[in-house]
Amino acid sequence: MTRQSLVTITLVLFLLVTLPGCAKLTKKGKSGFVNLGNGICLNRANGQMWQIKRSKMISGLKAARAYVAQLNKTSKYHDWRLPTVYELYDLIFTFDIHRNGNCVIENKGKYWADKKNGEGMVGAWELGPECGIDRHYYSGGGKGYVRAVRP
Repeated sequence: MTRQSLVTITLVLFLLVTLPGCAKLTKKGKSGFVNLGNGICLNRANGQMWQIKRSKMISGLKAARAYVAQLNKTSKYHDWRLPTVYELYDLIFTFDIHRNGNCVIENKGKYWADKKNGEGMVGAWELGPECGIDRHYYSGGGKGYVRAVRP
């Protein structure tokens, strides 16, 4: 088998494996975001709802959690929470690949996040030094915004 044949076969196998996933992402109504018109963007892929307007800059995890508690008292929904670091990444990546539909959300800056063990942190997903869409998480600073998510 020649090198060119091996490269061609590898490329075809790669496309067969990856394209069905791409097709799944592009089915109408199954992916991307939609602005619900009430200050919330719905992620149609997983059903999460994101607050469009971020909080003012907040110092400390306790204050970030108090912001979410107040939101739960005053909004139509009562299950808002701080997102995880990985949920924030998914949100930002969706905008990076232009799957945000009609939602406009400011993603720059540091945001408060919770870990599964309840330990919170503040940080930002910044573009890395590599080419393409490659983000790295930088934590610290003690101040950040809250962008609440539900469920």
